[in-house]
Amino acid sequence: MAARSGTDGRLWRAPGRYGTIAPAAMTQQFLPYSPERDIYRLLGVRPTAGDEELMDAWRRLARTFHPDRNASARSHEEMQVVNAIRQLLSDPAERARYDTERRRWLDAEAQAIARASAQGERAISTPANRSSAERVAVAVGAGVKAFLVELTPVRCAACAAALARADRRCWLCGAPVEETARR
Repeated sequence: MAARSGTDGRLWRAPGRYGTIAPAAMTQQFLPYSPERDIYRLLGVRPTAGDEELMDAWRRLARTFHPDRNASARSHEEMQVVNAIRQLLSDPAERARYDTERRRWLDAEAQAIARASAQGERAISTPANRSSAERVAVAVGAGVKAFLVELTPVRCAACAAALARADRRCWLCGAPVEETARR
């Protein structure tokens, strides 16, 4: 399994390492709701998943994080988190309370975005709430920008003449080229 970012609370593995829970999700307290501790995201299931699907996902996590199968130094703490998830989801009243808090948080977030867009402000897009396509687009854009910066010629600050990167003085006006302009 390739390495995945652990900020979203999902299972991630470093190359050649055992499975581990992202440090942000290493808590047994799931309320108040926080996207970093979203149990459905950690389990990899939809919030509308049935009991059977939830138990299958829990068993998969339990097999991954059980101290007998996971040599991670934190395997005991990770298994406690997995067991806390099972306990929360197996109690219908606690699951309903968790789902209510989750919906309340998501509704408040959606209202904040709607207010910002109604006022003409651009909604804040952080890496945590970007889709994978948006993250790829941002990375490609940054790479293209860096490539284009390398292709553009260095310009003299005094006369704006195009210079070679190795030039120490402008060939047109003789002004010294700043060190930062040559990079």
